[in-house]
Amino acid sequence: MIDVALAVLRRDWEIERTYRMRLLLAAASTAALAAGMYFIGRLVTHPPELAGYSGTYFDFALVGLAVTSFAGVGLRSFGTSMITEQNTGTMDLLLTSPASRAGLLSGLFLFPLLLASGEVAALLGIGIGVLGSGMSIGGLVMSVPVIILTTISFAAVGIAAGGILVIAKRGDPISGPFFQITMLLTGAVYPVSVLPGFLRVIAWCIPATWGIKATRDLLLGGAGWRDVMPYVLVLVGFVIVLLPISLAAFRACVGVARSRGLLGSY
Repeated sequence: MIDVALAVLRRDWEIERTYRMRLLLAAASTAALAAGMYFIGRLVTHPPELAGYSGTYFDFALVGLAVTSFAGVGLRSFGTSMITEQNTGTMDLLLTSPASRAGLLSGLFLFPLLLASGEVAALLGIGIGVLGSGMSIGGLVMSVPVIILTTISFAAVGIAAGGILVIAKRGDPISGPFFQITMLLTGAVYPVSVLPGFLRVIAWCIPATWGIKATRDLLLGGAGWRDVMPYVLVLVGFVIVLLPISLAAFRACVGVARSRGLLGSY
């Protein structure tokens, strides 16, 4: 499985390195986002809802955006990969090859994850480390498992969405709306506490809410691993429940597409 995943990663890297302008634009976009949030942060001074965190609103918002960036990779990478494989006519070759399905899915996920890791590292390093009030290196190290669990939980949703795209070919009815709801409700750029009561209930049903809260507590709240363990256990629960369901849904969609002769069409 690992060999298959690495082979797909090498293929994606060889393709991506021929489009160097895209990498430069991604870096420019990250810098522009950090600058924009910095100037917005100058308008928001000492909000009482952020009293438990060090730094400013700028630091608060960038941590939320960093976590949701990883969540977005998990959510969108499989669907984007399915569309790319369809357009290039290689989907049927991939899904009917003897390579393990887990290795293929992992490989399709690796390059977007590495690209997002670089963007988020720049976002946190330049944003919080240079423009902001600084962050705890120990908290950053402890937050890595939290971010990984958050990403995997969203990847589960993305795998199911990718399966639907194998059949539907165009239009992803899951990833876009789900990510918009995530940005709206999970406290990415404002605390969940400012939402109406019924929306707060919905917010805590989304994995990113737990991931953002735990990461902020570690980076800006002075919390330790023991303090965020309840959030980590909830994220583990999301992964345990969602991942098997999504894999079963993907296999079912591929089976339907194969029986109807849809794998080679787009």
